[in-house]
Amino acid sequence: MAGGRPSRITREQIARTALAIIDRDGLDTLSMRVLADELGVGKMTLYGHVRDKEELLAAVVDVAVEDAGPLNPASGAWQDRFRALAENAYENLNRHPALVQLRLRAPVVRPEALRFGEAGMAILEDAGFEPAEAARAFRLLFTFTFGCAGLSPESDFERARRATAVAVAGLPPDEYPRLTSASAEFAHAVGGREQFDYGLERIIDGLESRLRTVDGGGPG
Repeated sequence: MAGGRPSRITREQIARTALAIIDRDGLDTLSMRVLADELGVGKMTLYGHVRDKEELLAAVVDVAVEDAGPLNPASGAWQDRFRALAENAYENLNRHPALVQLRLRAPVVRPEALRFGEAGMAILEDAGFEPAEAARAFRLLFTFTFGCAGLSPESDFERARRATAVAVAGLPPDEYPRLTSASAEFAHAVGGREQFDYGLERIIDGLESRLRTVDGGGPG
């Protein structure tokens, strides 16, 4: 026992507590000592479930992506399925910004995390794309979704908008005529769900256009 609490804990409990710490305080704050203190156990109790911090972070990825739930609606137009996949991922990345932090440090290739890729490939191949182009189209969606969540998270975009508006307002109009004449619009586009939706729809538009040019066409 530590701190008067029982030490009987599970690997999932350890991973979810670590995820909560990273989401709350950032990836650099997580250590075995901090995690043990949060759980009220000794460090050696943790090592009975995970060998080291690398394995701990792998477990964190697994529980974080579990929260995304089902990724691939089996029915409906491919555009609707693709849109739902992207929205699901974006919402989960905002729920767990730790996933963005982890991906910026190294590729996330855990089997659980790769369910996103499997779902995306299925949707795009069903739409009519050959595997090679489906992979490229999925990667476009992946980088767009992670980029939106990482560069303008829902929790921070209003502050980013205000900072952008202030910065643009201080520019000399003769040197930055386009930005200063559209300062409100430019600041508004910094982030948020509306901007994510705009970008997602333009990606879908582009993929629809691409389908019309490839052999076989596929269901539009």
